Amino acid sequence: ELCRCRAWTHQSHHRASAPPAEPKCMPPWQVADYRLTMTWKSPPSEDQPDADPEQGASSAHCGRAVYSFCMCPGGQIVPTSITPDEVCVNGMSFSKRSSKWANSALVVTVDPADPVLEEYTHRYGALGGVEFQRAMEQRAAAMGGGNLSVPVQRVIDFLAERDLPEGENLPESSYRLGTRAARLDQLYPESLTRALAAALRRFDEQMPGFACPEALLHGVETRTSAPLTIERDSDTLECVGLENLWPAGEGAGYAGGIVSAAVDGLRVSEAMAARYEHGSGSPESGDSHGDGTGGSVSKTTTEPRHGGKKTSSSSRREKPVTTFY
Repeated sequence: ELCRCRAWTHQSHHRASAPPAEPKCMPPWQVADYRLTMTWKSPPSEDQPDADPEQGASSAHCGRAVYSFCMCPGGQIVPTSITPDEVCVNGMSFSKRSSKWANSALVVTVDPADPVLEEYTHRYGALGGVEFQRAMEQRAAAMGGGNLSVPVQRVIDFLAERDLPEGENLPESSYRLGTRAARLDQLYPESLTRALAAALRRFDEQMPGFACPEALLHGVETRTSAPLTIERDSDTLECVGLENLWPAGEGAGYAGGIVSAAVDGLRVSEAMAARYEHGSGSPESGDSHGDGTGGSVSKTTTEPRHGGKKTSSSSRREKPVTTFY
């Protein structure tokens, strides 16, 4: 699959030390940690015809997985946006986990055959998932009012499909660049919103207080996994059609978290080592650059960088340059 669109999500705050606002809320706890999941299947409708057996069934037909992801006990919500006209958030915890909040992403799956992607894949092809991701981030930025302020909505208002009632205030947020009350229940396509709402109700049954008045949704976290996959050879793990390029980790579409990205990096490193151990040349130590998001690719400097001609040498092999994504 060239386009694997999996996660368009909200960050949800759950207070870790303040007293509950209503009897339904959970009592205070020092560090929250949870993993919740469900599968939601939408009722049949005219706009979701039977799946084509040759194309495979989409998540809309087989059921959407909805689950908590990247649980950050005693943590805070942080921006991951590159430009102010696109808002994306993530969660983190400092080592002491001493914040009064817990947060996790709430993920709903979207696959390449999903009807919600149809207009994007029709226009952008394999990059349709990327464009859908960008569209949701731009919509969130507009709802947040700009300057990386994020749109937020109480879970109880999200479920009731309403604005913040007059005279009531938003719960405090750990996000430091500002929040703005918004109708997050109107941000995503209806089928995704319905799946998120069904999951919130189910999770509140499994863990009473999950949907209490102090639970605050932050929009959006759209980058829990890559919206496309760079194809690679099943044996050498090299990029198909481009020798000496090893796609790996989350950015290339081969992982869905820190641990799985590390494991995939080990696989690719072993494949690269095997290449040179079997007489294909012994690479010298190259340069490294990193931003710590978990994936990596390697390429030789024989590829032109500024439109120049490729170079070759019979006396030595060029140093490979490894870049981390």
